[in-house]
Amino acid sequence: MKIRNLIFLVLVGFISCKKTETPVNKFVGTWYDTEYIVPGRHVLKINKDSTFSYKGAGCDWRVLSKGKWKLVGDSIELNSTSSDTCYRMFPYIHCLKFGENRKKDTLTISNCNPSLNADFLIFSKERFYIKRDSLIYKFTARSNCPGYDTLKNTYARTEKIRKRY
Repeated sequence: MKIRNLIFLVLVGFISCKKTETPVNKFVGTWYDTEYIVPGRHVLKINKDSTFSYKGAGCDWRVLSKGKWKLVGDSIELNSTSSDTCYRMFPYIHCLKFGENRKKDTLTISNCNPSLNADFLIFSKERFYIKRDSLIYKFTARSNCPGYDTLKNTYARTEKIRKRY
């Protein structure tokens, strides 16, 4: 009887020592834009520690952002944190109609004088999901974009080779 109990305890001990692996978050990593419309590059880096950074650049403009992310169902939600550097702020997605001007600049620090070549993008509950091997942002009504229900921004894990015109 003692041998059975001993074998049972040893077996339970081995089972309880089984190392459980933490599942890899499918969103974590570096994501590159897939658009070819304007000569530019956008990179979204989603970190394991629930933070993210975003950088974009084109001919004569630069954008950046940083913040926190959380999982919401099968999506990831990004929210920017404040910046201690002076930038103009813009929503991640906001369409202006032809001929419409931006409202007065919103600044990261009140009454500061921002650099002319860099802006801070505000991610405010912006949700992305994964379809196949792409990270996709689906536009919402608050983006003010015509046809928002058919628009999307797509990112890939590998940088695309850009065609030169």
